[in-house]
Amino acid sequence: RSFCAAMLIRGVSVSRRVVVAAHQRRRVYTKSLVEEIRELSSTGGKPLRARVFRAKDAAAFPSFEATNLDGDGVSLPAAFEKRVTLVAISFRQVGQQALGSWMTPLGERVIASSRARSHTKIVHLTIVENPIVRLFKSWILAALRRANSDPLATTTQLLRIGDSEALRRALGMDNRLAGFVFLVDHDAKVRFHASGNADDKELKLLFDTTVDLVAEREKKRL
Repeated sequence: RSFCAAMLIRGVSVSRRVVVAAHQRRRVYTKSLVEEIRELSSTGGKPLRARVFRAKDAAAFPSFEATNLDGDGVSLPAAFEKRVTLVAISFRQVGQQALGSWMTPLGERVIASSRARSHTKIVHLTIVENPIVRLFKSWILAALRRANSDPLATTTQLLRIGDSEALRRALGMDNRLAGFVFLVDHDAKVRFHASGNADDKELKLLFDTTVDLVAEREKKRL
């Protein structure tokens, strides 16, 4: 009886450690508002530093569903059409404001080049994690249409509502106050990522990487 009791206690102890460990791993992606604000302050608004990845080291862009401004379902990354795609993602308006510093400069370059237009896309994804917001989906889409201030018409606007922890975990988006950008190649692999407001050095890195990826796509004759 004492042996069984000891084994039971040991099992409970192990189970408790497993639960605690799982909670700690999950907590990384469920930071409080205060924690997110502190991180933005300590990282200069850039929780995900600009970085370029070689093809062999690049992770695949995760697959998920979203909605376009017409209310139609869209599957990603299939919607990228094997183009070199800048995916800008925001969870809050403060993060969305930073994304213009990436999308607008790249959009200006894309619209000025027929070569770039045939090989690239720009996608802005707004994520709202509260599932109750689904009740107001049509209103949110209407608000996004009104707020769509892209005079060059180079950006595709998408909306995703619901739990996005798996998506945030896959892309390293652990601070929902920040805006994030990912440059995806023709094989749907993430070749560049960054966050926050773009500076000149980061934009040059984005432009150079885009040119390289367009050249790769041309070689594939896609």
